[in-house]
Amino acid sequence: MSNAKLRAPGSARSGRVLIILIALLFVAGIAFLWLGAGERAAGRTLAPRTEEAPAQSAGPSELVAAPRAPSEAAEPTDGELAPFVPARASETRFAGKLGSLRGHIEVSGENPFPQTWRLVLRPSNTLPAREHAVSRSIEFSDARTEFEVAELPLGGYDVHGEAPGFNGQVLPVLLEPGNEHPFVNLRFVPCGTLEGRILDADSLPAEGVKVTLLAVPEESLAGTVTTDASGVYRFEQLADGEYEILVGEATAPLMPERRPVRFMAPRLTFPDIDLPQLGQLLVRVVDSLARPLEGVEVRGSGTHGGVIDGRTDYDGRLVVKHLPAGQFRLRLQHPSFAKEYAKRIAVEVEAGKVTEAPVRLGP
Repeated sequence: MSNAKLRAPGSARSGRVLIILIALLFVAGIAFLWLGAGERAAGRTLAPRTEEAPAQSAGPSELVAAPRAPSEAAEPTDGELAPFVPARASETRFAGKLGSLRGHIEVSGENPFPQTWRLVLRPSNTLPAREHAVSRSIEFSDARTEFEVAELPLGGYDVHGEAPGFNGQVLPVLLEPGNEHPFVNLRFVPCGTLEGRILDADSLPAEGVKVTLLAVPEESLAGTVTTDASGVYRFEQLADGEYEILVGEATAPLMPERRPVRFMAPRLTFPDIDLPQLGQLLVRVVDSLARPLEGVEVRGSGTHGGVIDGRTDYDGRLVVKHLPAGQFRLRLQHPSFAKEYAKRIAVEVEAGKVTEAPVRLGP
């Protein structure tokens, strides 16, 4: 009995120590699990560490990336586009290389082949590698129909023939590696006719009206014609192209409007053109004895357009129709009189009326 009573306090203390150890182990386990969850959330694993050489800290100069060579392309990263490198295929394929062009040309229809004609090559407006092409113009005067052009830089060309009275159809030709010496067939097409009609303010044919045709875009003079008794004007042997129709002389038109027209052979009829209300001028010239003077040259122009250029008839008269209203300054000169007897006058022309201008001329 006495021994059992003596051991009771020690066994109680042992139990308390055991409980404390169990509690510590439980807390350590919870801490271990919590740290493992944190490592996995950060993308790391709790692998056992191995012995490695200690990492050396990089100095400031080692943190700068080494420059890439010009030929090296940077690898695109996420969210970035690869750098654009322009293609230089045409420079490597065409630059410094030569070829030639051979061909045949003929005339459409029954017109004879021209004795003299010109072969024209220009950098193409549509083909690739046109920046490598050059311009060439070769004239033939022996009516030949076969041709050859040597030592041509490879590239894109537009080729056609030129001859009076003919249209040369343009043919695109590409001289390229593998096709350095192509053969082409060209064709001449006869030029055509552009015609139309001029009507006065009363819708009647306007005779004697000059019509001017300008080539576009250089605005060069393509021709000037005069309407006939039916008010019809006609441009013959006209090449295909872009033009503008101007009523009157180019320097002093009757109407300011320019009417564009795209012409293609063989024929085109332009819509009627109506004139506004215009005036007339009647010039009558007599000598110092009041006798009619024939053959007097009358020239001048108006402040609002219109040109006068004619000679008096046997009765000393000159009638000029279709003149815009305004002041006209005229110079009158007879071929048989000395220059000091020439006379200058100013006449006011009114729309819808006939203005008379009597003149006495000569010694």
